[in-house]
Amino acid sequence: MVIEEPKVGLMIPTLNAGKCFETMLNCIENQKMANLRKIIIDSESDDNTRMIAKKHGFEVYNINRNQFTHGLVRRQAVEILSDCDFIYFMTQDAYVHELAFSNLLHFMILHPRMMVAYGRQVVDVPGENYFDQKDREFNYPEESRVKAKKDIPRLGIKTVFSSDTFSIYRREYLENVGCFPKDVRFSEDMYIAARAINSDYEVGYCADAVVTHTNGLNFREQFNRYYNIGKFHAQNKWIQKSFGSNEKDGITLVLTQTRELLHSNKLFKIPELYIRSFIKYSGYRIGKLWNSKE
Repeated sequence: MVIEEPKVGLMIPTLNAGKCFETMLNCIENQKMANLRKIIIDSESDDNTRMIAKKHGFEVYNINRNQFTHGLVRRQAVEILSDCDFIYFMTQDAYVHELAFSNLLHFMILHPRMMVAYGRQVVDVPGENYFDQKDREFNYPEESRVKAKKDIPRLGIKTVFSSDTFSIYRREYLENVGCFPKDVRFSEDMYIAARAINSDYEVGYCADAVVTHTNGLNFREQFNRYYNIGKFHAQNKWIQKSFGSNEKDGITLVLTQTRELLHSNKLFKIPELYIRSFIKYSGYRIGKLWNSKE
């Protein structure tokens, strides 16, 4: 009996991916994934992003920069990759480690009710950006996890935490829940994870599928990021109604990092921790309150 291999696709949304894009694509080639259909959807890049992608065997599609939303570009990818059973999503600044693709795919196949699984993120130089590193360790632990509706009382909003920095979707289930909405501009990964859990599918976290991904955001960028998260929750109130607030999670993170700084004699970093936390919380609350009025 011949067992057919699943058809697998990969999509990366791009915008001026820069000098490191070739290195990122080389990491993907080193995964040795046979018959992987690869596409980018590019937002009118001004550099050589499209040329580099074609050189590495990617199909290149375009989206108007003014029309771009995280929901729309991924919905378009699902339509383009309609011949695929599973679809990887990545960002242009994530560098996959050895076996990351196969580990994530095998993890998904092991769980037939799983709709989406995401990989583990680590920073490029541990210790160089302390807070980026600690945020990653908090959100991406060393143990894998399968999350389902029964876990809501224990995990709360963490039940629907997901990340399209490096993820894989079972296309059939994704389409069963309506796919990505075109108008979701941010946190499309949490939106779909919430739809998955509410539809009795599973959300997975595979700690053996690792990517290097460092945000390195300055204070302004952090404020904007958390403003967008607040705006997302204001526009999708059903998520926090179903799964609880993420503010408790933020408090837990601050307390955890404070204890670690005290125990490691890095008291000088505590003021920066509280400044960063205040900026995150302010951005989140302003985004949530301001957009609740719309």
